[in-house]
Amino acid sequence: MAKVIGHLNERATYGERLVLEKLKAFLPADFYVYVECPITYGPGQRFPDFIVVCNMGVFVLEVKDWTQVVEADPRHAKIIRKNGRVALERNPVLIAREYALQLKDALRKEAKGAEVKVPWGYAAVLPNLPTARITQLAKVWGESYLFGKADLGPDRLTKRLRKTLPPHAKPIKRREIQYVRSVVYPIVRIKPATATTPPVNLDDTQVEIVTEPPRPQVRKEKKAPLPAQQSLIPAQEPEQAPESLPPLGEEIIPNAAIRLVRGVAGSGKTLVLTRRAQFLAAQHPEWRLCVLSYNKDLASLLQADLKGLPQVKVTTFHTLCKGLLDTWKEPNDPEGWINRHIEQWPIARHLGVGFVSEEIRWIKEVGIPDRQTYLQAQRRGRGRSLSPARRQQIYELLEAYQAWLDRKRTFDWADVPYLVLKAMDEGRIPTGIYDAILVDEAQDFAPTWIKVLKRLLKKEGVFFLADDPSQGIYRYYSWREKGVHVVGRTRWLRVPYRNTRQIYQAAYEVIRSDEVLRRQLMEGEKLAVVEPDLEGEYLRSGPLPELRRFDSVQGEIRFIRSQVEHLLQQGLRAEKIAVLHRRSAGVKHLRHHLRGLGIYISTFHAPKGLEFEVVFLSQMQKTFDGFQDASEESLSKERRLVYMAMTRAREQLYLNYEGRWPEPLKGVLKFVKQALP
Repeated sequence: MAKVIGHLNERATYGERLVLEKLKAFLPADFYVYVECPITYGPGQRFPDFIVVCNMGVFVLEVKDWTQVVEADPRHAKIIRKNGRVALERNPVLIAREYALQLKDALRKEAKGAEVKVPWGYAAVLPNLPTARITQLAKVWGESYLFGKADLGPDRLTKRLRKTLPPHAKPIKRREIQYVRSVVYPIVRIKPATATTPPVNLDDTQVEIVTEPPRPQVRKEKKAPLPAQQSLIPAQEPEQAPESLPPLGEEIIPNAAIRLVRGVAGSGKTLVLTRRAQFLAAQHPEWRLCVLSYNKDLASLLQADLKGLPQVKVTTFHTLCKGLLDTWKEPNDPEGWINRHIEQWPIARHLGVGFVSEEIRWIKEVGIPDRQTYLQAQRRGRGRSLSPARRQQIYELLEAYQAWLDRKRTFDWADVPYLVLKAMDEGRIPTGIYDAILVDEAQDFAPTWIKVLKRLLKKEGVFFLADDPSQGIYRYYSWREKGVHVVGRTRWLRVPYRNTRQIYQAAYEVIRSDEVLRRQLMEGEKLAVVEPDLEGEYLRSGPLPELRRFDSVQGEIRFIRSQVEHLLQQGLRAEKIAVLHRRSAGVKHLRHHLRGLGIYISTFHAPKGLEFEVVFLSQMQKTFDGFQDASEESLSKERRLVYMAMTRAREQLYLNYEGRWPEPLKGVLKFVKQALP
């Protein structure tokens, strides 16, 4: 069964659908069939029906649904349309040949004038004409270049394609096939970040996700019905009827076309999302699209990657909300207010300001409307259990804090979605303005955020989500809690392309046995945990992560500066080097002592979604600092943070520490090289 890339549009003819079904069913598994992919030639674009790429070469097929041909010469055919009118049409074999020559020229230009020895074939397919008429036309247009329905069978199709090639055509190698595919369908080719970085092609699973139809297509033809086009890219799990869902989920399921892409760190989720946005923008130029991320740095990268697409808006969630609201002021946070009133609230001193602040945020983000609902709510993933008395005290603190916000006529970050929803209800913010919304790092989006996005999405819109729960370092809500039914609508990316095998093995050991993460996934969506594929041939190899123990922070800083200066002298750009610290105070210290180098210095949280060639994790003993009596949920959250920080490194990872290596990370020691400072 051949791999199909792309899909037929809703106006596709019966003949085009029939030919696609035959190509998919009867060509070998290592054949790629591209459907209506654009060829840029001169000032415009042309769309051949099908392009087949395989080790034999490249084939262009032009399909015509003619049912009656009156006469033909080498350049034209006179046909009778369904309405009985006679029309003069161009020879479809010549059309296919023109497409083939244009593709050949595009390949030569991509190779910058170098000779590219790829065999080319082309043919016209007339599936509705009887065999006798095909035979007659073949005498005029060439026997090798005209296919009828009989030529699309399992025993003939591959042989007939081979006959369109020049005599003595030699097979092409896998590397050449990948190169041809990147020219035939440029959206799957990732441009290099630097002149010395080789281009990368999306793998087959990634391409399928990028190019799948926005929603299942239903054909109107009653004659010889075929399976729905969506079946060309089968789901990895059977569609199931939704169970009882929150109101949001009940509203969103019947309308929006939902796709969740779940992958391990570095598996290409962001690449797939940006290519999906490009694909939808190209296929539907009239659409308005919105691409969202959680943090600003990732949004900037997405914006640069999608530059030149005016119908695509790229931003963070809160920046989107800021642009929608008619008035805006910088939001407050409960932690600052609680610290200023700590003497009045013993519960904050007892449980910790950070814990109580997160509990208030959680209450708002899940949409708990009143005290009684909070007292009865199941606090999944919150870690520490709370007695009814402590819940009462926390809610009293929340009411006092909210009263202060109201008096000041201000709000906090968790209130922002409610302000937008209220403005929508009052008609001050329009709804249904986007045809597609694509969310990167979607595991960090709260239920109230998703509710806003649902209101911004058209009823028949496309909702594309990319997430990795193992990188859920800010919050964790299952997709069921967010009101989005993803069972049967999920695809997995398992190969960690970003990292070398050595780096990823060390990083994955941090979360491999995390039962909290596993339990959250199984209880939330009832989806399997995404296990990485570390045996794939595409994984790169490199040096083991280096573990270095220092007697003081000054000694570590001297080492980092020396190592960075050496890397810069070797030609590595400063922005490709990162130094990360668990604590903000540590970041401030590093920035002071490493100033002038131009490298990225930040906390573990900040580079979410980013990548660097070389990463230094500074003072690793600060991780799990103060976690002696922490809950399993808190330990799990810290493990995910360390895992996320480690997987930012593409080629080299340094793990620096003083004193003792953290006990929760002892498994990592099996996958590192212990080096002298």
